[in-house]
Amino acid sequence: MQPFVRVIIVSAAILVALVLITLQLLSPEIRGVALNDVLLQYPRENKPLGKIVIEIYNEYRTNAARWSGVYFTCIFGSAFLSASAGLILKLELLKPWPQFRNDLAATAAMLAALLITLATVGDFQRKWQANRMAAAAMESLAYELLNVKTPDGLEKVVVEIQRINETRHRMIVGDQPGGRGPENLPAVTGAEPGDPPDAAR
Repeated sequence: MQPFVRVIIVSAAILVALVLITLQLLSPEIRGVALNDVLLQYPRENKPLGKIVIEIYNEYRTNAARWSGVYFTCIFGSAFLSASAGLILKLELLKPWPQFRNDLAATAAMLAALLITLATVGDFQRKWQANRMAAAAMESLAYELLNVKTPDGLEKVVVEIQRINETRHRMIVGDQPGGRGPENLPAVTGAEPGDPPDAAR
């Protein structure tokens, strides 16, 4: 096997390993496990709404894990390819093939720039953070629901779900109400039934 073929195979294997490790660490299945037990602790009248809250939490966590995986794959992949481009130009084993070495280094540098551009234009970081903060707020709301004893309290939870969902959408498109950041998201069930979603802040 030619040396440059070995370089390509090893580089590709390292990049694939980084992607798989990142996705495994960010897997949503290893988080929020306790909420499955919380659902069993709800009073009977709270269980339908509690199930909805937990399902929304799982949706947000899955979205956060996916966007985080895409974002960090672009960031780590770009760093790896940038470093590889410089390394390829210095590898003595590729000296007999100067044209191939230059082409390979240029390709690695181009792919690194492409990944950074993709991560920036796609705004993957903001999508990851918006879903992550919304999931955290929904998780808090799921625990808060354990203390809800009245129909009015259940209505307040519905209002809070609407607020969390609205804030999540605003964060994704870059419109954070009042110029404030993700701190808007933690769930506080303080609105009166019938109040607009922003009243729960």
